[in-house]
Amino acid sequence: MNKHSPWRPAAIIFLALSLLLLPVQSGWAFFEQFAGGLSIEKEKQIGEEFLLEVQQQVPLIQDPFLTSYLNHLGQKLVAQIGPQPFHYKFFIVDDPSMNAFAVPGGYVFIHTGMIRMAEREGELAGVMAHEISHVNCRHMSKMMEKSRVISIASLIGTLASVFLGGVGTPLLIGTMAAGESAMLKYSRDMEAEADAAGFKWMIKAGYNPRDMVSIFSKMNKQRWLEGGKIPQYLMTHPDTDNRIVELSHQLAIHLKELPAEQDNPYFQYFNIKLASISGNAGQLMRRMTQEALHEPNNPAFPYGKALALSKLEKHDEALAAFQQALRLAPNNPLIKRDLAIFYFNHNQYPEAQARLTALSQSYPQDDVVLYYLGRIYEERKQIDQALPLFEKVHKLNPTFSDVYYNLGTLYGEKGQLGLAHYYLAFYSLKVKALPTAMFHFQKAVNTLSASDPRYTEARLQLTRLQKMKIRVRN
Repeated sequence: MNKHSPWRPAAIIFLALSLLLLPVQSGWAFFEQFAGGLSIEKEKQIGEEFLLEVQQQVPLIQDPFLTSYLNHLGQKLVAQIGPQPFHYKFFIVDDPSMNAFAVPGGYVFIHTGMIRMAEREGELAGVMAHEISHVNCRHMSKMMEKSRVISIASLIGTLASVFLGGVGTPLLIGTMAAGESAMLKYSRDMEAEADAAGFKWMIKAGYNPRDMVSIFSKMNKQRWLEGGKIPQYLMTHPDTDNRIVELSHQLAIHLKELPAEQDNPYFQYFNIKLASISGNAGQLMRRMTQEALHEPNNPAFPYGKALALSKLEKHDEALAAFQQALRLAPNNPLIKRDLAIFYFNHNQYPEAQARLTALSQSYPQDDVVLYYLGRIYEERKQIDQALPLFEKVHKLNPTFSDVYYNLGTLYGEKGQLGLAHYYLAFYSLKVKALPTAMFHFQKAVNTLSASDPRYTEARLQLTRLQKMKIRVRN
């Protein structure tokens, strides 16, 4: 267990105990539903319920830039596969350990420790392509053919044990779940299949699969640096040495097909932003200062200084660092955007709005720009201008759950109570207020039209909370 992850033991115990309390079907009756593997609908159900449980205890990054960047990268890879039965969603777990995993239904989780190990976007893409391939190949469904799971609740608890680690979970769930934990770890053949598929998706997306080899090699190196301790990722993804050899062999075979090695220049900004949110501001400040000595003309380093100084509440110095970054890169949209957000956070709305409006004209699909522009309209009580922006943000970046609060409050102000309760319910799930979430879902079900697709989703979420024995507070 990573000593820097104090949430993990409590989270896993919480997951295990809460799942134990759920109703359990007859073992044979339930297993018949899984005969021949999981159905698509069952996989979706497992993924949705796993996310619901994990959201309550595992810290997920909610910054709109970071969630948007990861989802755009993930969707770029998914687009190479063709039509899919799942709508893939990608999440950042705020934990420094080297880990990444996917669960049925298209839910992919990447730890901050894994992201910060990547030096190029292609290395992160390599990990994500591999995880996407596990979902696409439906490996969990195939493993279910060998497992005797007594309920979906037991399976979710087992997934938490396998992917999040912790020795207590199998004991809490029971001896059958402990056996399932062993069965639900990927086999060598599955790893090879996911590597081969990920290799193909990377090439189609324009990435050189050498980056997949390099990130796996870093994981192996980390194991030796930590005195032989096996990182969680390698525990669930075995046989890395042989996989690296096979991937290297494939690189040699497909040498003429490989895209030129290149990197997204914004990946450095993504990694710096991540460090500013999940790391130590003082350490980031020192690192940016040292890096700037070696590359004085790189605008990413004064940008990083600005983020660190802002977090340290040294506002005048932060503004000066933003301005220095812009002098080095006057057309960089990420620097412009974060400077606009800086003005917004300091209630300088006219300056923020002018900058965000200009950016929205050049980048109409930038959900971060649209979100903060909507926030300004919201602050000025211009509801009709704010609502369509927030709806577009939700459509562009469905994993950014803070926008649920904005949508819920504004629909409430307009008197559209069904939609208000619907969005506030999802926001309440995110902030772990389950009784409040249940209250809003009940109101949404009672208010929304049965023909509204959000009505069906509200009923589904309400049923899940009822199974979790959640009670609405009076």
